[in-house]
Amino acid sequence: MDDRNMDTSSSPSFDVSHDHPKSIIHIDIDCFYAQVEMLKNPELRSQPLGIQQKNIVVTSNYEARKFGVTKCMLVTDALKVCPNLKLVNGEDLHDYRAASNKIFLLLQSWKCPVEKLGMDENFIDVTNLVQEKLKTNMDNITIPGHLYSEPSIDCPCGCHIRLKIASQIANEMRKRIYDDLGLTTCAGISHNKLLAKLICPLHKPNDQTTIYPEHGSSFMSTLPSVRTIPSIGTKTTEALISHKIISVRDLQEVPLDVIKEYFSSDMAVRLKNLSMGEDNTPVRQSGRPQSIGLEDSFKTVSVKSEVEEKFTALLQRLLILVGEDGRIPVSLRVTLRKKDVKRLSSHRESRQCQISSSLFTINSGSVSVTEGGQQKLMSIIMRLFNKLIDLTKPFHLTLVGLAFTKFQERMTGRGSIVNYLMNDLSVQSVLNITNDCDTSASSMDYSAASPSSSTTTDLSDAEVEPSPKKPKKVTWIAKRRCLSREDVASPSKLKVGELRLNSRELEKVSELRLNSRDKSLTPRASPARDMSETSDNLRDIAEGGVCDDCPSYVDKDVFNALPEEMKNELKAMWKNSSNSEMPRASTRNMNKSKPNTLLKYFVPQK
Repeated sequence: MDDRNMDTSSSPSFDVSHDHPKSIIHIDIDCFYAQVEMLKNPELRSQPLGIQQKNIVVTSNYEARKFGVTKCMLVTDALKVCPNLKLVNGEDLHDYRAASNKIFLLLQSWKCPVEKLGMDENFIDVTNLVQEKLKTNMDNITIPGHLYSEPSIDCPCGCHIRLKIASQIANEMRKRIYDDLGLTTCAGISHNKLLAKLICPLHKPNDQTTIYPEHGSSFMSTLPSVRTIPSIGTKTTEALISHKIISVRDLQEVPLDVIKEYFSSDMAVRLKNLSMGEDNTPVRQSGRPQSIGLEDSFKTVSVKSEVEEKFTALLQRLLILVGEDGRIPVSLRVTLRKKDVKRLSSHRESRQCQISSSLFTINSGSVSVTEGGQQKLMSIIMRLFNKLIDLTKPFHLTLVGLAFTKFQERMTGRGSIVNYLMNDLSVQSVLNITNDCDTSASSMDYSAASPSSSTTTDLSDAEVEPSPKKPKKVTWIAKRRCLSREDVASPSKLKVGELRLNSRELEKVSELRLNSRDKSLTPRASPARDMSETSDNLRDIAEGGVCDDCPSYVDKDVFNALPEEMKNELKAMWKNSSNSEMPRASTRNMNKSKPNTLLKYFVPQK
């Protein structure tokens, strides 16, 4: 135990009436990159080790830190303070990502929400797990590791006992990570994410610290800079410092009304609460990353061929990460950092576009690029580059980046089940309705409709995946076949007059027309009589359970296959038509447009 009884007389008083129901654990991996390298090569454990990216030592093991090697130190400076420093190139993040995913999966085995923060930090909300353990006999609970300060009184909400249980769970998690993965960790335990994260590194390495809610404000007052609060960024820090608010204690003591003079009301309240150690941010369960990207920084590049080489190297590494992720990318982003010689500063610009899923294939859960797919991706990358850079003028780049920013979980290419279902949907309907345009749907080359088969068309506005309600192929066919009439969004929106029954119905319609023509040649034939006979047939159909006596122009099998609601609608329409007074048939009446009803799909159109 670490009994750090601190003077809280100058700190804001603690309101014991507040409830503190949450139990949050923050776990941080000790010198993460260095530990991964030491697991790969155990000989490095006894040597001062630094992980190098470009000319920076991004992290080091604790042997190197004894000599004064610090995070993000220049390699030249690190070698000065530690000449025996062993440097390992850490620009390839593959092994680090793999280790991070293993830790995340292991923590999920506790069935609690886990939120990743970078590759080496995780928040775990163990509130429900603590409540379950409270149901058992939990007498004489001890706190593993350290306690920030002993409480003077017990909080009436019962948070002390809950945080004691949470500290035991944290100890179990850390032990499991070490036993299964060989990695040491530190942990912070509190009632919110802010205090859990900030208290975590207090006793590094390979240890843990618990802090009670009543000590939150006193602990925050010891932080030297407002920048140490995770939610406060660089610009906010600069704004606070410009108004003589430097330390967290300064932020605690300044009146809220004064802060509101410089920030919005909500922001001012937020800053004040953070300075007191108050934070109600929930632990959000992390899913798969929304984007996978890589960047390469350098002093300056001013030649297009060199930029293309760097993009090629980034793309090769990025495709490895995508292959392990198992999802199909459908959007690509290119990022450049330009150096402005006049302003002696740099700024980033990016451009992205959608890409075809047919450039990738899935085998055994792993995604790989198709033959020629990488070349197509490079063409897209360089096209985006050309949109960002005016090659007629000199340019200076200090960074290039690539990222896949959107993913889909399943294939939708030509050989996919989704594509099969879309084709099936596009050619089937209740009546097999087809269009009377000359071009046949069966003779169409569907690949022409898909942007995946084109390497010259800009894919920025291409659809990623057709909606089941509006299949892309159906849309394209409808537009090609009825271009001379009207562009339509789907076959359901085609004019009824442009639709025809299939060949089976057409034969019956032709037979009906021939019979009608023969009757018209007979002197005794009467249109009114024909309509009366038809009405009788319709009445019989409406009164029957099934269409046993369908009119000659109605296919019985098709009618019987319809849903009951549609059958009833047809029966009702036929019944109404039989009861109403039928007008005398004439050429003029036949040429008039009929109302857009379901009956029109069963009646021949002229």
